[in-house]
Amino acid sequence: MNAELLFMKVLYGVNTNGQGHINRSRIFIEELMKDGHEVQVLFSGKKPPKYAYDIAPVAFYRLGPIDMYKNHKVDLAKTLQVNLGKMGKLTKNRRDLLEIASTEEYDVIFTDFEPTTSVVGRILKKPVICIDHQQSAFHPANEETQAKHVLKLGFKFAIRLMLPYYSHCFSIDFVDSINVVDNHSLYPLIWKSEFNNLKITYEDHIVVYLARYDIENIVRVLSSFPEENFFVYGFNKNLKIDNIQFKKTSRIGFLQDLVSAKMVIGNAGFNLAWESCIAKKNIWMIPHANNYEQLSNAYRLKKLNRAFVTEDLSKNEMRYFLTKSQENDYKPLVDVLTISPNILMKEVYEFLDNFEEPVKKIRKRKRLD
Repeated sequence: MNAELLFMKVLYGVNTNGQGHINRSRIFIEELMKDGHEVQVLFSGKKPPKYAYDIAPVAFYRLGPIDMYKNHKVDLAKTLQVNLGKMGKLTKNRRDLLEIASTEEYDVIFTDFEPTTSVVGRILKKPVICIDHQQSAFHPANEETQAKHVLKLGFKFAIRLMLPYYSHCFSIDFVDSINVVDNHSLYPLIWKSEFNNLKITYEDHIVVYLARYDIENIVRVLSSFPEENFFVYGFNKNLKIDNIQFKKTSRIGFLQDLVSAKMVIGNAGFNLAWESCIAKKNIWMIPHANNYEQLSNAYRLKKLNRAFVTEDLSKNEMRYFLTKSQENDYKPLVDVLTISPNILMKEVYEFLDNFEEPVKKIRKRKRLD
């Protein structure tokens, strides 16, 4: 597909249970708009932070399925209970989106682990392009993570539930090559343009992102190291306790603190690990228990000798992480490959160009200036 000649109207569905989906989608929405396509964004899940709405000229929110946590563990029973209780509203949202999609006449549907757009795309017989990370866990070219069988089955079920249909999936992971099997392409990390003008330094603070973690435990452990300065994100509050500075959600502020940090401590969310790799920071990963995706992220980066992984936050493990990082002036021993986003988008366009229905019928509308 020649992106310079063909104009597409795109609906891009973004899961908002965690900011990683938002910040991954931003890369590809930016590429689509740069290529002259019109993009409208559906946020679905928990209410997104304010900064998310600058992702595209048209961005709107609808209630979607959410995850529930207790003591930084996925609460499967509560998650099921809450989402079943919202089933009526979720069904109505699907009907409303179907009506919007029919009126707007979208040419292509993109989804980042957002189920409503996946279903609507199938109903309207539009090509559905999935760009995510979750499905990389089960790509044939990837080694599956060592974890309880029930967690693996649960995650496979969650993927089917959240992505019941797609034409082709492009998954991003900590790999060093592109591997395509059937309708699933596995890609290395993608460079984020947000880092273009940011200088990587190693200053005197440590970034901490432990959302859904117990604040009292965070304060208890971190305050035991008064010689260190900790900038804590994930709780959306401004609060200073001794050497610990809790900070409100801010995309720009977070990135500035990240690139200048000497180390990173966080859950094993993919986006934090991805951006820590770009910023060349050592990372201590504490995956949420019962979360197969986070366990997989931690497993892969530990195997690459790119992360320190534990089950909990403790003083002894903090001391070890500090000592090991200091041995190499806080700089990681291993780099993880990142590639340009236009490499992935080129394959997306090629796929759409060869898709039998209905992309060949896309209207050659006048390109926007």
